[in-house]
Amino acid sequence: MKKENILSLKGLSKHFGGIKVIEDVTLEVTAGERVGLIGPNGAGKSTLFNMIAGDLEPSGGSISYFADMINRWPNYKRTEQGIVRTFQKNNLMLGLTVKENLLLVLQRIDKKHTQWWKTANKKNYPSLYEKVEKLLYEWGLQEYSQTKVQDLSYGVQRQIEIIMAIAGNPKLLLLDEPTAGMSQLETDQIISLINKLPSEVTIMMIEHDIEVLFGNMDRVIVLHAGTLIADGSPEEVRVNPDVKEIYMGKEEAANA
Repeated sequence: MKKENILSLKGLSKHFGGIKVIEDVTLEVTAGERVGLIGPNGAGKSTLFNMIAGDLEPSGGSISYFADMINRWPNYKRTEQGIVRTFQKNNLMLGLTVKENLLLVLQRIDKKHTQWWKTANKKNYPSLYEKVEKLLYEWGLQEYSQTKVQDLSYGVQRQIEIIMAIAGNPKLLLLDEPTAGMSQLETDQIISLINKLPSEVTIMMIEHDIEVLFGNMDRVIVLHAGTLIADGSPEEVRVNPDVKEIYMGKEEAANA
């Protein structure tokens, strides 16, 4: 049975004055699919994510999430409905412990603790603490529970940020360069974590390391100068002449 589309972009564009950052992008993503997004710097990858997440309003075209057109949905409504993202730079509270960071996320989702920006009392909200411990145990990070985020390695910080995104029960998870600036060991740890995510969670991931995407994604999309130039399996994209030219140069691509 064919799976339904979780995301549909039709003629999506974003202009800043006379600068066309995204132009006429049309694509569909199936529920449960793992989709990689690559392209040179300035290709419009993060801008595309910003529009899907509701942090930027499109200049033209439409964004549909399941059956709903969501162009006018604010970002918090998209998050509540299961569109969850991470950013290129960590969005963690460095002076708080890992447990406190996760508590703040769960408090915001739970909505029972009205002052979500203040850490909930364990006596009054034991279920929140239980959820945090379960998350850390499930993902093998319980040893960092009481460690301040600022004292963790960059790789572990990125893992914690992904766990915080998972705590939001995403249906569509947007990962913006989760392995940027990492060693090979740290990259392997992040990819291992991502590959353990439930199969029903749809993933779109921006990544500069194209081999990471080719080895772990079902499908790869290539943006160049704001336009979609390739969309297919990793094998198809790897041999695409336009992609080769962008990444290798015209002469080398011709000889490859």
